[in-house]
Amino acid sequence: MMNRNRFFNIPFLLTSAILFFTSGCVNYKDIPYFQNSDEYDGSKGAQLFDLKIQPQDELNIFVTSPFNTEMAAPFNRRERNAFKEGEKIGDSQNRGGFYRYLVDIDGNIEFPEVGKIHVAGLTIEQTNAAVKTALKPYFKDEQSYMVNTYMLNYYVSVLGEVKRPGSFTVERNKLNVLDALALAGDMTIYGKRNNVKILRQLSDGTYEVHELDMRDANILNSPYYYLHQRDIVYVEPNEVMAQNSKIGRTTRLWLRGTSITISLGSLLYRVLEK
Repeated sequence: MMNRNRFFNIPFLLTSAILFFTSGCVNYKDIPYFQNSDEYDGSKGAQLFDLKIQPQDELNIFVTSPFNTEMAAPFNRRERNAFKEGEKIGDSQNRGGFYRYLVDIDGNIEFPEVGKIHVAGLTIEQTNAAVKTALKPYFKDEQSYMVNTYMLNYYVSVLGEVKRPGSFTVERNKLNVLDALALAGDMTIYGKRNNVKILRQLSDGTYEVHELDMRDANILNSPYYYLHQRDIVYVEPNEVMAQNSKIGRTTRLWLRGTSITISLGSLLYRVLEK
């Protein structure tokens, strides 16, 4: 009589081998961030980041005067039905109802009553100062009015091996790569920590690409640690994910074939056993 245990060992071993070679594994040493934190030298850090305005940015700019609101009114363009009585100019809930100043390709905005003001390359505070200087002829002194600028389209995109890829709008004027990854739910276990790519568009429309090793605490000193508007963060899949993706279809076919083989073998055994 046929040895039943011997007959079924071959399909079982075949299935086990396939599952073993396709499951892969991730080395723990490739996972933690800041593995050399004890060697980090904060004294070599880059200067504090201050976001600078670029062409194609959209801005809200508000002029206020505590002494004469009527004097400031001509400089605050409003969209139709945008402002409710009692709301304060510049409140976050009504900023979207005010005129959006688009920074043109030459880095200028067209400001009411004043004309063109160059703002590209300026920080938010510097933009406030530039607009305030342009408005000097319309007010008695600098203490009688204030200027506040808000960027409307500061967003970054996070793609690749993260839990929630997408584009994220930033309400504050500073965001680092760790913040961006947190918004995307962090990297999956299959994301490469040693070369997270930052794609940054330059003023001439071209891109530069830089890699950050998230295992190295010295990324805190990198000029790419803080993200600019419209930066793209891309997390590559590691070798395990790439290999699984490559052989995924073949594996499914092999497992399906193995299942059929086992079923046929079981049927054949029952026939021969009789």
